[in-house]
Amino acid sequence: MSESIAEEPVFALTNSADEMVSLGRLTQRTTPGTVAHVIRKAILAGQLKPGSQLREIPLAADLGVSRAPLREALGLLAEEGLVERIPYKGAFVTEVNSETIAEIASLRKRLEPYAIELALPRLKGSSRIKVTRALEDMAIGADNNDPAATIEAHTAFHRAFYELCGHKLLRELWLSWEAKLQLFFSADHRVFADLNDVVAAHQRLLDIIDSGDMEVITDEIQRHVHGGVPAAEAGAAKQDA
Repeated sequence: MSESIAEEPVFALTNSADEMVSLGRLTQRTTPGTVAHVIRKAILAGQLKPGSQLREIPLAADLGVSRAPLREALGLLAEEGLVERIPYKGAFVTEVNSETIAEIASLRKRLEPYAIELALPRLKGSSRIKVTRALEDMAIGADNNDPAATIEAHTAFHRAFYELCGHKLLRELWLSWEAKLQLFFSADHRVFADLNDVVAAHQRLLDIIDSGDMEVITDEIQRHVHGGVPAAEAGAAKQDA
C-alpha cells in the first residue's frame, strides 16, 4: 500500500524533541489503512520519535483528513504496539527502553535458533517465499534509501521463521515483541552508512540457515541478535538485529 504526499504541508507537528515536522497531505482516497500507513512510515523512519504526542486536530489538518479515519488509524497502530493510548491524555508514539530490548534479545538468542530448526523443512518448499520476498523487499527499501520500508521487511524476514516453525506459542511470542523491535530498529538502522549493509547481513544469515548446520546457525544468531541501548546511542559496532 502506498500513499501520495502533497508538496506543501498545511500544519506542523511537534515531536518529543521539539522539532517541527509535517507528514504532508494525503492526495488519494482516505481510509484508516492509508492514514495508518503514513503514520507508521513516519514512526519507523524516525520522523515521529518515541514519546511524541499524536494530537488529533493538528495531525488531521496536516494530513488533510477528517478525525474519524484518523482515530481508526491510531487504533490500528495501537493494536500493532506502535502507538500507546493513555486515557485523558491522548495517543503517543510508543517508547521502548533499553532494558526491554535487552530482555527480548536474550529470548531471541535462545528461541530463534529453535524456530529456525523447526522451520527448516518448510524453507525447502513453496513457503520459502516468505523469507526470500522479505529479503527482496529489504533490498528495494535499501536501494530507495527508505528506512521505514527496510525496517518493515527486516521485521518480516525474522517473523517468517516464527510463522513457518509450526509452533503457535513461538509465533505468539514474536508478535508480542514485534512492535518494540521495529521501534528499536528505527534507531539502530541509523548506524549503517548504507542500508544495503542490512540486506547483506540478512543474506549472510539466510545462506547459513540454508546450510542446515544448527551449531553454525546458533552461533550466527548469537552474533546477529543484539539489544539494549540502540547502537546509534551506544556507539556500538555495526551489527544488525
